[in-house]
Amino acid sequence: MDQPRLRVLIVDDTVVYRKILVEVVESLEDTEVAGTAPHGRLALAKLDQAPADLVLLDVEMPEMNGLEALRAIRRHHPDTSVVMVSGTNLGSAEITVRCLEQGALDFLRKPEGADPEASRQELKDKLRPLLRHVRTRMNLRQGPPPEPVAAPERVPPTPAAAIVPPRPEPRVAPLPGTFDVVGIGVSTGGPNALAEVIPRLPADFPVPILLVQHMPPMFTASLAEHLDQRSHLAVSEARDGEPILPGHVYIAPGGLHMVVRRRQDAEGQGTIPIVGLNENPPENSCRPSVDVMFRSMAAQYAGNMLAVVMTGMGSDGCEGVRAMKRKGCLCLTQTEATCTVYGMPLAVDEAGLSDEQVPLDRLAARIVHHIRRNRGA
Repeated sequence: MDQPRLRVLIVDDTVVYRKILVEVVESLEDTEVAGTAPHGRLALAKLDQAPADLVLLDVEMPEMNGLEALRAIRRHHPDTSVVMVSGTNLGSAEITVRCLEQGALDFLRKPEGADPEASRQELKDKLRPLLRHVRTRMNLRQGPPPEPVAAPERVPPTPAAAIVPPRPEPRVAPLPGTFDVVGIGVSTGGPNALAEVIPRLPADFPVPILLVQHMPPMFTASLAEHLDQRSHLAVSEARDGEPILPGHVYIAPGGLHMVVRRRQDAEGQGTIPIVGLNENPPENSCRPSVDVMFRSMAAQYAGNMLAVVMTGMGSDGCEGVRAMKRKGCLCLTQTEATCTVYGMPLAVDEAGLSDEQVPLDRLAARIVHHIRRNRGA
């Protein structure tokens, strides 16, 4: 049975960009434009008349901006997914992060390139996985389809199945007794999830936290500022060469990989960990990449690491956790039921690398429990 086409409402105050988004959505399979609107107030009226599965919602608009419209959509049309459409200026980035914290699924950046076809392709590539996710959410709400009734079929005997060797278990070091560092990887749904975790960590948290959130430049700076304002810990976008200190959360800047390096301490008696930033090629189509950061942690810390993999599409972080496990790592993954997108945690869970699957509302408490264990706190 054919699936119904996804209905997308496009909301943007710019006629040219509405036209671009209409062309992009109409070019995608099993998708149709449910309508367009120049501002949030008209978009809400259209949703009341004919519900849509997804709203592409401009951030900056007259009469009712994207944040105000998002709140109203979440209140009156909770089953409708919302993806923000953001400009590339600092003001748009700041509002977009607030929208993501309040439940927007993800965001699209308005392309800046001079090549119209390349801009359309960029939007298509970003929209396709989001549309797949929206359809999956719809199917889960509707429940499984009825199983077709078929006449019994006579199955001829088959030869004995070939013996398939069991999948080898990953080789891991013993679980750490104490911890020197926490690494967090997160993507789609991350700002909202991080707002539930980072502010709940206490001011005396005794180790540093290194964090990769898949976001472009400027957006990670706004995310760091938002989290810093509501947290007991210092939260900042990481700077190349700065020391990695306890009680501080370092967020990888958009467009750069973040790694751990070492340099001599002031007394010349040993080394201290510092932030390293680079523009090496993307991994898993991501820069920053969780795998890159996790592998560098495994290389620079002698075990005693806590890895946390949270909501997000794809599998970034899985191979990094595997490398950390070889050195000594405990891994927590966010539970499927509390993820916006159960992709990155799923990859770790299916690889047998997760030690605990933790609901979002308990994740901060479990992190604190493990970090304080065996510290006399």
